[in-house]
Parts: sequence; C-alpha cells; structure tokens
Amino acid sequence: MSIVDDFQENSNDALQSYTGNNSFLDTAGFEQADPVMLETGFVSTGLAKDDSEIFSLDLVQFQFPAPLVAMSVSNEILVMALKTNHILRIDLQQAHDVEDIEIPRKSEVRIYKIFFDPTGRHLLITTEQGENFYLFEKWKKAKALSKFKGIIIESVGWNRFNGSSSDTSTKKILIGSRNGMIFEAEIEPTDEFFKKEEKFCKQVYSLNRNVPITGLRIEQFPATTRKYLIVATTPTRLYQFIGNATPSKDDEVASMFENLFASYAINPVFQELPGDLTYSELQFYSQYQYQDFHYQGAAKNFAWLTNPGIYHGSLVFGSQDFGDSVIDSAKLLPYPSTANNDSTATAEVPLSIALTEFHFILLYKERVKAICQLNDQIVFDDEIPLKAGEEVRTMTVDNVKNTFWIYTDSSIFELIVSKEDRDVWKLYLEKQQFDTALQYCKNPAQRDKVLTTQAEHYFSQKRYLLSASYYAESTVPFEEVTLKFVERDERDALKKYLLSKLDKLRRQDLTQKTMIATWLVEIYLSKINTLEDLAASSAGSDDIGTFKAEQKDLEDEFKGFLEQYKTDLDKKTTYNLISSHGRTDELLCYASLIGDYEKVISHWIQEGNYKQALDVLSKQASVDTFYKFALVLMENAPSETVVVWMRQPNLNPRNLMPALLKYDHSKAPENTTQNQAIRYLQYVVQQLNNTDPAIHNFLLTLYATQPTNDESALLQFLASEGREPYYNLDYALRLCSQNRRTQSCVHIYSNMGLYEEAVDLALKHDDLELARINADKPEDDDALRKKLWLKIARHVVEKKQEIKTAMDYLQHCDLLKIEDILPFFPDFVLIDDFKDEICAALEEYNLNIEELKTEMDEATKSAESIRLDIRELRCRFAVVTTGERCSICDFPLLTRPFYIFPCQHAFHADCMISRVTNYLSTGQLHHLLDLQQKISKEMNNVNHPPDPTAATYNDDDVTVFVPKIDQLKDELDDLVASECILCGDMMIKTIEQPFINDDENELLKSWEI
Repeated sequence: MSIVDDFQENSNDALQSYTGNNSFLDTAGFEQADPVMLETGFVSTGLAKDDSEIFSLDLVQFQFPAPLVAMSVSNEILVMALKTNHILRIDLQQAHDVEDIEIPRKSEVRIYKIFFDPTGRHLLITTEQGENFYLFEKWKKAKALSKFKGIIIESVGWNRFNGSSSDTSTKKILIGSRNGMIFEAEIEPTDEFFKKEEKFCKQVYSLNRNVPITGLRIEQFPATTRKYLIVATTPTRLYQFIGNATPSKDDEVASMFENLFASYAINPVFQELPGDLTYSELQFYSQYQYQDFHYQGAAKNFAWLTNPGIYHGSLVFGSQDFGDSVIDSAKLLPYPSTANNDSTATAEVPLSIALTEFHFILLYKERVKAICQLNDQIVFDDEIPLKAGEEVRTMTVDNVKNTFWIYTDSSIFELIVSKEDRDVWKLYLEKQQFDTALQYCKNPAQRDKVLTTQAEHYFSQKRYLLSASYYAESTVPFEEVTLKFVERDERDALKKYLLSKLDKLRRQDLTQKTMIATWLVEIYLSKINTLEDLAASSAGSDDIGTFKAEQKDLEDEFKGFLEQYKTDLDKKTTYNLISSHGRTDELLCYASLIGDYEKVISHWIQEGNYKQALDVLSKQASVDTFYKFALVLMENAPSETVVVWMRQPNLNPRNLMPALLKYDHSKAPENTTQNQAIRYLQYVVQQLNNTDPAIHNFLLTLYATQPTNDESALLQFLASEGREPYYNLDYALRLCSQNRRTQSCVHIYSNMGLYEEAVDLALKHDDLELARINADKPEDDDALRKKLWLKIARHVVEKKQEIKTAMDYLQHCDLLKIEDILPFFPDFVLIDDFKDEICAALEEYNLNIEELKTEMDEATKSAESIRLDIRELRCRFAVVTTGERCSICDFPLLTRPFYIFPCQHAFHADCMISRVTNYLSTGQLHHLLDLQQKISKEMNNVNHPPDPTAATYNDDDVTVFVPKIDQLKDELDDLVASECILCGDMMIKTIEQPFINDDENELLKSWEI
C-alpha cells in the first residue's frame, strides 16, 4: 500500500467521523437539534455521549530504503531525510510521485535536522559536521550554503509575513545555532551558476552561553506592522525580544532585526525554569489563516517543553516595548505520572510536544498522550506499535493543514484529530464561563443547557434581571419562570423576562402575544403608580428627584413599549387598564399610536382645551374626523379652526356648511373683526377655485346679510365671478333686493344682460355714475346704448333740472346729438344754457359736409382713371405666330380658341378650363358649369335681336350695348383666365404637388416596359 492511499483513507475516515451520525448538520458542520421540538416545549437532550475518538493513531504504510533521520510536513508537502543522505519529497495530494534527491557530499556528512518553512517551498538541511544545504520546491538537487558553513542549526524562525506567490525568497529569517548564537539570513533560489542562493548570513545576537537555541519564533504585532516579537528558547530559558524592525528596500543585504537585538545586548529578558534537560521544544497555536503564501494574524497560545513540565500561556499583543512581555496567564503543567513496575509513580519527560486549540500532545518513547488544556486531564493515551529495535524520533506538525505526524527510524504515524471541540462547551460550563461555552455549542440542545444553567446560576445569586435575560433564551417552561419571579416579587425581572419572550414569539402566536403584552401593560402601570406614590411621600427629601427621574424614564419606556407592540394589544382591554390606573397621558399616547384620534380629540374637547384638540386634528389624514368635530370646534374656536381647515385642501366645503351655518359672528370676541365663515369660503373660492354653486350662493348670502351698508366686499365678490358666475343669478338678485344692496342688484342686472333695468334701478336711487357705467356696457348694440343714455339725459333734465349736466353727457356718448335731447328741455328754457353745444353741433355738421365733398371729388377722379384704362386696354394686342404651341398640351395654339397673357404664356381655352377646374371651390365649379351651359344656349340662337336687357357702358358719351353672350364670356374669362396658371398665385398654391401625377407616372412605366 502506498503512502498516498493511506493518506486518502485516513482523510476519508476522519471525514466520516464528522458526518457518520444520523443527526443533521448546520452550515458550520455542527450537530443541530430539531428547532420545532424546542419551540413546542419538547426538549431533546442533545447531550448523548459521542463515542467516537477525538484522537487516533494510524500507521502510514511506506517502505523506507534506509533508516529515517528527520521528517517535516508543511502545506501538505512531506519531506524525509534518510541516513544515506537522501531527501524524499512527497506531495500528499499526489503521493504516488516520490522525489528522491541526493545531498552532494565532498566528505562524509550525516544529516542532523531538516527545517521546512510553512509554505512548503524552502528546506534547510543541517549536518553534524556543520555543513548546510538548501533545497527549493522545484529543484531536483540541493545546493550547499557556503555562508552557513560551521553552523549547526538547532532552530529556524521563519518569516511568515508579507509574502506572495511571486516572491521566491525566504525573506529575512532567524537561525538558532547549537552554541547559543542567533543569525539573520536570507536565501533566494537562483538558476545562475556563479550566483549564491544565500544573500547574506550575519550574526545578530549571542546568548553568551554554550547552549543550543532549541526554538525560535517571529511574530508581528497586529496593530503595528513594523513591531515584532521574537521568542527564543534554550533547554532552561525563554527569551522575549520586542522592538521595531528596520527593513531596507535599497540595501538587500541590510539586517532587519539587528537593531532590535541590539537593545537586549546587556539585559536580555527571559524566563528560566530549572532542570538538567539537554533539549526543549517551543510550539505555538494560531487561529490565523494562511493565504497567498503569508499568514494573517498573530499566534494565540504557546507551549514550551521543559524539564519541570509544560510552560504554557496566551499571547497578548498590545503596546509592549523593550523589556515587556506579551505572555499572559502563564502556567506550568507538570507531566502526568507513569506507574513503574515497582508501583512507584514517576513523571517522564516527553520527547516532543505539539499544541492544538484545546490539547497538549505529548510524545514519549513508546506512547503518545493528549492532555486537555481546560482541565489538565488526559483524554488520550495510546501505545505506539513499535517493532523490535525501533526507536521513536520526534513529532512534526503541518500548521497550514493542522495535521500531526510522528515518526521513528523506520515508520511514520499520523495522529488524526477530529471533533476536538466536541465537549469543550461542557468544560467551559463547569468553569462557569458561560459565554465561551455558548461559542462551542453544536446544537440548540447544548445551547439550551448552557443558557438554563446560566440563568439558574444568576437566579441563585439573586441577580434576577440578568437571570431573566437567560431564562428568556432557554426553553424552561414559561409558567415555571414566571412563578419564580412572582414568588420573589421581582416585578422588574418579570417585566424583562416577559419583554424578551414577547420579542421572540412568532408572528402567528397572536393569543400568546396579546396575553403577555397585556400583562406587561399592567406591570408598567403598577410600577409607574408606585414610583409616583413614593415621590409624593418623599416630598421635601433628597429622594424625590430620584423617584421622579425614574418615573419619567419608566413612562418613556412604557410609551416606547406601546408604540412597538400596539398591534398585539386588545384595544378595549388596554383602554380599560390604563383608565383604571388614571393615566391620562398614557391613554392619549396609546390612542394616538393606534390611530384612535377621535378619542384624543374628544378628550381635549371635554377638557375645554380646543387648541390641543386642533393640534391633534391638524395631523390627521382622514377628512371624516374633520367633519365630525367641525360643529363644536367652529363654535368654540372659529379662528383657529379655520386655520386648520385651510391647511387641508382635501376637505369638501359642502360637508362643513352645517358648522358654518351654526357659526354666529356676533358672539365673536371684540377684537375679532373678520367673519370666519366668510374667511374660509373666500379661501375655498379664491385659492382652491371651488365651483360648487351651493358654496358660492352661501358666500353670497353671508356677504349680503352682513350688518353693514358697505357693499365693497360683495361687489368685489360679484366682480370676481365674471360674466358666467357660479351662483344663481335669480337668487342673488332676490337676496340683494331684500337686503337693499342697490349696487349689487345693478351689477346682477348687468350680468343678466338686463341693462335697461340696471340703468332704471340706478336712476331710481339717483346713482348717475352707476347708471352711466351700465349704459356703456352693451357695446355691440348702439341703439340700446343710445336709448340708455337718453334715459339718463332725460332723468337729468326732467328730474334734476340740470341742463348743463345733460349737455356734458353729449361728450361721454358719441351716439347722442343735441337734437336728441332737445325734446326733453322745457319750453321756458333759454337757448343761452346750451348755445355753445348748438354751435359745436353746427360746426360738426359743417365738417361732415366738407368731408363728403372731398370723398365725391375723389370718386370722380377714380372714374376718369378707370375710363382711361379701358381705352388703353382696347388698344392692347399680342402677336401669335403660326408655330406657337399650348403651354399645357403642346399642340399648335391656333387650332382651337385660346388665351394669351402678358407673360407670353398661351393656353387652349379647353386646356385652361380643364386645368383651372382642379383648383376651384365647389361653388365656383358650379358657377363655371352654369356659365358654359348658358353660353351654349346663346350660341344656338345666332340670329337673335339685341337683348334689351344687355349691359351698357358709356364711352365718350356714346352708349354701347353689350350682348348677353359677350357678358357671359366675360364672366367665364374672369373665372378661369384671371391670371396665368404658370406665373400667378395659382402656381404658388400648388407648389406641393408633384410635376408628374400618378396617371402620367403609370404611363411612363408602361412605356418603359
């Protein structure tokens, strides 16, 4: 069986140990109990003992060609050094391929140790003779390190930080020698023949003691990337070096840690443990991740194998500096005793140690043990199956894949670790480290066990509030927990428990949520009243402020509770509870939260606090609430109510009319001059553009019935309505007439088109100015205007006896003349009173006569000009050649009757008529057809006598008779030949038409075919 087969089998076995049980696993691989069972009250123990082994030792089947001297595993790469100075390298993912690499020897050397970096790329080989070799991951041959000659390497501190896949260098590393010296070096593989791999190797520190440096570790401070911790161990001492490293990018051979060590040249910081052991081992456990060829995070714990025992503790990185220590909670764990044949117990020092998250793994000459770090108990003790004469070497750990390997001179064993944290939660629970125990619980049952124990622990310590929180997380029956707190009269703890339970209930648990929420309301109210009583009884003492502050905080908390769980409370029950305790503020708060604003408003109205009621009302979106309280609010706080209404444009003013009708402005305070009903209706009409006739009629009524003689507001309203008002004109006229609103009546008459009635009413009340305004309104009816002005003039003359005023009206109305108003003058009136007007009228007549004469002269001149044009036209002619063609049909022009135009375009008469008819209107087309019929009829009567009805015209005093047929032809010519169809307006109007019509286009296509 090959090593790869054995590795895969062991890996599968380990995986089956995780997933072989019947319980289901969550996403993290943790065993879970059925959550439904827990919620319904059945508590699955979930605590059944898992009989699977955490640790198991498996033999790796591999045939060694020579005894095994050293072995190391990193990043799933296994490297073995044989006694024959051969190196075997195996990729455990492809274990069938075993690389055999020989160490070049100039003399006889023996391999002492090998050191494999965490990435599995760099291998250092040291010999007993001080010869050192280097092997890179892709090499088939190791190379000697000349600068390392003479150094017997005991430990290597690899640089785990700031690496990358493209970086083939080891970066700056530390090397511990057998004689107590620390060297800093850097190795970079190269393919160049004359170039050395080691960039430099320099001693940076010496312990001044001829003891081997058995362990080296480099850690970087998480918060300060330039600060480093270096831990070095000897068989009896542990050294800590803290300081800033100074890497240099310019000088590749510059030391990185030299200055750090220089600070400790005189007084190094160390921890010493007595003993005569010649070896020791330093191991670290890290929870950081290995990614992209470097580590992220710092080591968490360490373990140091010494003669007295295991010195272990945690590492805390903070602001430590020179001389400080990062080790915290350090302890010394003695080795377990082993019974000898003589029944005496002795403690054997192990050969090697490995560190897991929760265990120490100790390797002895014949067996391997695992000790739990939490209780120092041995959890695994197994004998190594050795052959006769087989000798255990040591143990190696793959920190990247967290695998553990034990090897002898002829065998390899893998120590498989599975479910290491399986029972950790129990151990932390025994130590009462409850929070840590919860972190390692694998299923709800284990978690419930921890929470229950934690709750009972705090309850026994009378830390009831803390206990309530954990009882709420557990599955302890609800009745049991509540009875515990009730018996102890711990209402605060009970309240906290109920709140936590209420928050965890499902949405469908409506009954449970309502019952618990109602119980909490009672607890809150009782506590508030108790604090209020304590504050009242402590009046004058120093405690009153404390009680009031606590009461205020509790009231705020109760209001927050109502807001959060308002949907879980029964409305009627909650009202009764709060009312029975007399908590008005809380009652109003709850009503507001559930949207019962009517109750809040009713309360404030009953209290007479209308301002507060309006504040609540103004925040409502439901218009029905506004309608419900409109009557009482308008009656008691009209001004404020109107302000609130005006902020709600969605209100229907018609529904508010009962409140407006009930409003009595006479009862308003003396400082209130504006009628609030009018104020609101004005806003509705002017700002909201309301067109409801009922609203307009109501506003008109309010204006008309005001106890004042001033009609300005009413007239302004009537004027704003325009010519088509929304109010009823008949109703408005009757209302204004009843309330003696004369000007308004006149305005309404005018809107109705009854201008004569409007003027009569204005004259009836001797309002001449109003009469004059209305007399000018019928602008399109001059006869009516003149009649109205005559009424005004007659009223002035007959009623007022003011001749001068009547004469002034002649200037305001251009239709009135002096002769129109003269009949109204009495017989005894003297002409001196209107002599100037008569003279002005005569002068105006004289001017009109002169204008008529001028117009007659101009007409005579126009007639003479027309006669001259006619004579000239009779003498005009055009020359037509025999080859002239029609501009439409392109046939000879002289073959048929034709038209010729001054532009020299000529057309056959029938072509011209055919073309023009396309652009004539329907009436013109009918007239054309009628003319053609009449001409044809006249042509049939060739020998007819002159028609006495023929038209005549006078030319040089000679009367010329025009036959009727000539008259018809002239009309036809005027209709079809008034302009050239190629040069006149007709051509411009037809610009959008194509040159070739559809018929012509089809004809052309047929020709092409």
